[in-house]
Amino acid sequence: MKRAILFLVSGISIIFCYGQAAQLVFNSTGLGVGQHPWVVFDNNLALANPIYLVIDNPATNAITLTGGFPVVPIIKSEGEQRMIRWATGTGAGSLGTHTVPFSTSSGIAIPLSVNITTSGTVGTNPSLIFSTYNYSGYSPTVVAADFWNNDLYKPTGVTHMNSAPANVANSQNAIDRFWLIDAGATNFNYALKPRVSIDFGFDPAEALPNGTPGNTPGLASLLVAQRFNTSSNLWYDIAPMGTLGTNSVNAAVPPSAADFYRAWTLASSVTPLPIELVDWRGKCNGSDVQLSWTTATEKDNDHFTIEKSSDAAHWEAIGTLPGAGNSNSMLGYAFIDNNAWASAYYRLRQTDFNGTSVLSDVIAAGCEATGSTAIVNAWDGDGMLYLDVSSGVVGIYDLVLLDVEGRVIATKPAQAIASGSTLIQVETRGIATGIYVVRLVNGTGCMARRVHLN
Repeated sequence: MKRAILFLVSGISIIFCYGQAAQLVFNSTGLGVGQHPWVVFDNNLALANPIYLVIDNPATNAITLTGGFPVVPIIKSEGEQRMIRWATGTGAGSLGTHTVPFSTSSGIAIPLSVNITTSGTVGTNPSLIFSTYNYSGYSPTVVAADFWNNDLYKPTGVTHMNSAPANVANSQNAIDRFWLIDAGATNFNYALKPRVSIDFGFDPAEALPNGTPGNTPGLASLLVAQRFNTSSNLWYDIAPMGTLGTNSVNAAVPPSAADFYRAWTLASSVTPLPIELVDWRGKCNGSDVQLSWTTATEKDNDHFTIEKSSDAAHWEAIGTLPGAGNSNSMLGYAFIDNNAWASAYYRLRQTDFNGTSVLSDVIAAGCEATGSTAIVNAWDGDGMLYLDVSSGVVGIYDLVLLDVEGRVIATKPAQAIASGSTLIQVETRGIATGIYVVRLVNGTGCMARRVHLN
């Protein structure tokens, strides 16, 4: 009687298949469903160090399935550090489709295929390193009610699942799994990464609600691929990729080798992981305020209206710029406010061809007159709010922190402001996340700035 063969990979291990013709062959000939061979990374260990299964052969058949089952769940990774290192190398021998027959923890086939279409260039032992996992492969343990919440089990280097770093989390529109495809790992990197096309097999059960409030109903029928750009700290600096197939997203092609980042997931094409506006800022340029913004994609975008306010409550339009209509490329825009104030608030109103409009986040910018005092920057971190105050004269100010309803949240009286730049720190531990207004007040005047506390 034929039986399945099980390889258990555990501890701090490196398993090698060496040589130019090295192959890892899984033969299911004559076996029934569920009796095929398995390679299982021991999921009972909380591993601080990686485990590698090393395929030291760049050929696409270095992992081979034979027998009656063309698609079977064979390799159970289920952990970021439980990895397949395929020494794909460079040159003609590296080209073609490299398929890792991954399995979910419950034994569902989720094959991952990377087709190298253009070779990378030699770095140090150039390889592609693969792993995949969901909530079950993470420590500390994720409770069942939170399976949908990818924020609780993000891969290394992924800082958020938000619509932008400071915006609302969007895990409900992402499948409950991450894939890691690393072409830049230390000691196993390409100098220039290869161009690739990626096919992701997925289990529709990982797109079900899976907790409270849970994933968006129907998510499995909307999935596209996205990767996290660790340089810009964004999911959506380029458009989502791939075409939905049967339990798969196929032909996900990063637009350049530089866009081939490590961490991937599948997200809703209707509400992808972040917004189209990826940069929005203002700065003083001489006596004018220069506003600039960048979009990753645009859909039916007729125009932008630039709006300005002295108090972030009452707004006036100060100009418009035409949109690009539809675009999947990064586009930059700029607008000059020739009537600069010492401090002002700005926002964008983006309007579609059908008249629908949405508002951007609010930013602050201004140009200081000689001898004036203003809050030129504000940010939070490690339980503190930091204010950068610029002044041409020495002064004493009382600091007041207000919520959006005008309630006093914190005070810090008699703050000494030096001539030049002064950094003021305010304790914010115990204050809820949200938008607040910070004011500096004395007998000669008042200045205010909206701040976001995380």
